[in-house]
Amino acid sequence: MAKPRVRHSAIAIALSVLVALTVSLLPLDLAIWAAQAKFPGEKPSGSIVLVTDKSNAASKSIVTTNRLLLRAITNLERAGADRIVIDTPLRASNDAGIDRRLRDTIAAARERTYIAAPFNSEISSISLRQPNAELFADAAAMVSSDMDIDFLDYVWSLAPSYAVNGENRPAAWTVLVGGQSTGRDIANEAIHPDYRMQPRDLPEVQIADLAAGKASALAQVGGKSVLIANLGGDDRVIRTPGGAGREGTSAHVSAIAAETALRSAGFYYAALYTIPVFGIGLLFLAAVPLGRRWRRIGYAVWASQIVVAFVAVPMMGDRVSLADPVFLASVYGCFRAIANYRRRHLYVDTQSRLPNFTAFRRYLEAQGSLNDHILVIVKIARLDAIFATLGSHEQGEYLRQVASRLTLGESSANVYHDGGKYLGMVFRRADYIDLRGHLEGLRAIASQAVLVGDTPIDVAITIGVDQSNEGDVSNRISSAIAAADQAREAYRPVFIISDFQADSEEWDHSLQSRLENALSENRISVKLQPKVDMQSGLFVGAEALARWTDQQRGEIPPVRFIIQCERAGRLDDLTKRVMEKSMQASIELAREKLPCKVSVNVSAIQFVDSRVVDLVELALGATQADPRNIMIEITETARVENLTRAREVMEEIKRLGIEFSIDDFGVGSGNLDALYALPFDEMKIDRMFSNEVTRCPKARSVVAAMLDLCRAFGMRSVVEGIDELDTFEAVRDMGGDLAQGFCIARPQTLTLLKETLRLQAHQSIVRQS
Repeated sequence: MAKPRVRHSAIAIALSVLVALTVSLLPLDLAIWAAQAKFPGEKPSGSIVLVTDKSNAASKSIVTTNRLLLRAITNLERAGADRIVIDTPLRASNDAGIDRRLRDTIAAARERTYIAAPFNSEISSISLRQPNAELFADAAAMVSSDMDIDFLDYVWSLAPSYAVNGENRPAAWTVLVGGQSTGRDIANEAIHPDYRMQPRDLPEVQIADLAAGKASALAQVGGKSVLIANLGGDDRVIRTPGGAGREGTSAHVSAIAAETALRSAGFYYAALYTIPVFGIGLLFLAAVPLGRRWRRIGYAVWASQIVVAFVAVPMMGDRVSLADPVFLASVYGCFRAIANYRRRHLYVDTQSRLPNFTAFRRYLEAQGSLNDHILVIVKIARLDAIFATLGSHEQGEYLRQVASRLTLGESSANVYHDGGKYLGMVFRRADYIDLRGHLEGLRAIASQAVLVGDTPIDVAITIGVDQSNEGDVSNRISSAIAAADQAREAYRPVFIISDFQADSEEWDHSLQSRLENALSENRISVKLQPKVDMQSGLFVGAEALARWTDQQRGEIPPVRFIIQCERAGRLDDLTKRVMEKSMQASIELAREKLPCKVSVNVSAIQFVDSRVVDLVELALGATQADPRNIMIEITETARVENLTRAREVMEEIKRLGIEFSIDDFGVGSGNLDALYALPFDEMKIDRMFSNEVTRCPKARSVVAAMLDLCRAFGMRSVVEGIDELDTFEAVRDMGGDLAQGFCIARPQTLTLLKETLRLQAHQSIVRQS
């Protein structure tokens, strides 16, 4: 089961990488960062002071603004400000003297004075401000106040510098940091402002107070980095995440970025970090063999790390991309949810709530080699009759109780249900020295009556086992099912495939493989053995006998390959092909007005459900044969487990116009209770008795009794094994209806049969003595 989890985790990681490359999850990250900005944060250090103007700056004239700025810079110099960043437009007024004095004052302090301005119009920058006048262009070093503003007016990161006319200008925030220790390379690393700081918490001094030389104002700026914010009133308002009212200007964002850098924070852990970290952890959990409880605990711990990162990283002042691990967890969760749904619903039988045979096959396929595994199929006898007396809930309870008994001593073993009468299990070969003894003991326990509600219900089971080392999963399951069908409650309740596997004439996997190919390539043919009317001596039909000639081994006896088909679960395929070829033969005979009643052999075990009805209807539909020209000979009637159900199936077919014959009557496979219970039209007396009628009085008496029984039941009789003329005459004199045997004709091709029928169309095939 680890393989699907590993596959699901690998696909989830790959999808996360692809999605990360498309940046399509950025909106989710933005929402996460906005939520993190509401976390409590540290107050600014106070080493950066903003100079602002809360009066109506837009109403001031340029000369008034320049005069205030001149006095403020002069007082900042006197107060010993460490650095001065002028982030406001420097414009020419109508007083040239004031303008020159302002320029000279800035130039005199240029070692620690910088002029900030937006330069790059290609990004979403602070582009509303008027440009600086040429007079101030070289008064001090120029720095950039450019910053990327998203569609919601947020700034999430600031570069350390911006290109201006082919030259990199340092960003204003890096200048504000100055020479202070930050624990990071501010000249080359972008900063991600810690918006837990609020613009209103930044120290501010009014320019009017500073220009007037107020002591309180001067005391705040001594030894500090001072950022003179936009005094023109035309700067774009920038939103800072974290709640209503948290707005500022580019100067506020630069100051917060600098404060973040001074705390050695502002790092960003992108998908490049988060996907490998969380992906490796997920792969580890998926690959390591853990119990369900511990795996769930592992998943909970893994998912909790996303929550820890959500809380801990912003508390350190950093930012992390969590949309990608959230997406990773969601995709993996969807895969596992689908897998669990399929396991619960597609791989579980709805009636018994036991895992079904699809799950059985998947489990076996996941094991790789099956050499160490023994497949066990338990067949519940007379299940249809039992279920006829129970409701659907009680039916499921009955199956679950039987299954629970089968796991005695193996509480961790699974029992699989095919939806019908079969239950499947897997044992390890090394765990059982006496497998037969263990299964017979398990059967004895499981066969005790179960209590459903207040009613005790009988349980009768047979067990089939495949412990071979060859064949794929489907073949081995089919083998075990065939073994369960072969088992008999009375004398062999546990049937193990190895019982006949050693005998290559009984069970040959090489032969089975070639038989599979022969069925797939439609290389199974039929020969027709004529039947003769014993009184008139005329042919009245023929029996279709399946034939297979293997390229390597020549003609394979039907008794051998038919049982192979049964054990491999391909009996329906064989019957379908033989039936269609037989119906086609009857059509060709009828076309030439020749006797055309053709008999087809069908195993009694196929009369357990309506599949054989569908098979007959499809064959009739495919060939357009006249059903009155078809006879079905049911073989091995002793294997009919539910005579009531078999009768229902036969009556469905009889309504199509087809008649039935009971084959090999008189020996173990053709029994009296089947003859009594099922609607047969014809009885075939086995050659075991007919061959001896001229030599053994007992055999003669048995045949005579069977012929009397036929007449009493209103059925035709067919005597098989007529290999001698004396036998033919003896049975004819006893009142037999039809005869079949080598004395009359051997099985032959349709072409030869047609020639024979043409030559002897109205003549007796047997000379009357």
